Amino acid sequence: MEYNLSTQNKPAYRARGLDNLLRMGHCAPAVMQTVLDINHTQREDLVRLMAGMPGGIGNTGFECGGITSPLVILGLRHGLRGMTDGLPQIFDLGHEYYQRFSAENAASFCKAIQNPRFPVRCIHAVRHSAELLAETIAGDHRSVIPAEGRKAYSCLYGHLAGHHFHCAHAVFQHLGNTIPVNQELLDATSAFMGGTLFKGLTCGAYTAGVMAIGLKIGEIENSYLRVMRMLALMVSGGNAFPDGVNKFNRALNTGRRLSKWFRAEFGSTQCQAITQCDFSCMAGVGKYIDSDGVTNCRRIARMVAEQVLKILELEENIQEI
Repeated sequence: MEYNLSTQNKPAYRARGLDNLLRMGHCAPAVMQTVLDINHTQREDLVRLMAGMPGGIGNTGFECGGITSPLVILGLRHGLRGMTDGLPQIFDLGHEYYQRFSAENAASFCKAIQNPRFPVRCIHAVRHSAELLAETIAGDHRSVIPAEGRKAYSCLYGHLAGHHFHCAHAVFQHLGNTIPVNQELLDATSAFMGGTLFKGLTCGAYTAGVMAIGLKIGEIENSYLRVMRMLALMVSGGNAFPDGVNKFNRALNTGRRLSKWFRAEFGSTQCQAITQCDFSCMAGVGKYIDSDGVTNCRRIARMVAEQVLKILELEENIQEI
């Protein structure tokens, strides 16, 4: 499916985004549902894919759900196809969307956008995400990545492709006996490599682990009343994130547990901190290649998949008690 959006329907997109946020309570699922509604499509699996992503990917405070859900939509539209100068088209589209979102919200990380007492800026981000995605799809994508960055990204992409490695895809392939893996899922997660489109941000293997948790145990909230209760807890300084407050919270909290394990193992959830390489320049890419970084990334992807299986088994045992 194309997942088309028109730049002529911005007020309707904003209204739909707000409505979905008020009955779902979390950014990433609400943005995903908004794009699905615009396309008159029901896909609970895609909403569950994003169930653990709020709060900046497993509640770690990094890439906002207003970024990650549109990147999934762009992945569904383009996958890793449409090569230009050695890069799939999703890199140009994804970087343009990231830039538009950051300009609109004066930030891209959840921890910079979120107010723990009342999510005014979160509401703005969710309301505007679909229109920013529409503008991105209609825009001029080639002007966003600087020449030096494009050269470095192309070199790194060629290196990883030559080794048949993609951070997020590797995790899902390890989980193939637990979570059905098809081309659509691989397309959807195309942007999550090298720390989100080679930006050195959240590790694609960790991101895939959070998405896998959402697919497996995610539940979908659909209650204005329960979301109002959640907001009331936030305003009063209470805890709005126990599993029972919002149906998405279980996947979110489980993803958070994965993040704690990940940081203990690798020191950070951020790709650049883990690899010690800046992928926006040839020196950083050269360092990664010369140090055989892909071997370590394979190890991380395998370990994430193994930990996801342990977490899912524990969750299943808890539910049976």
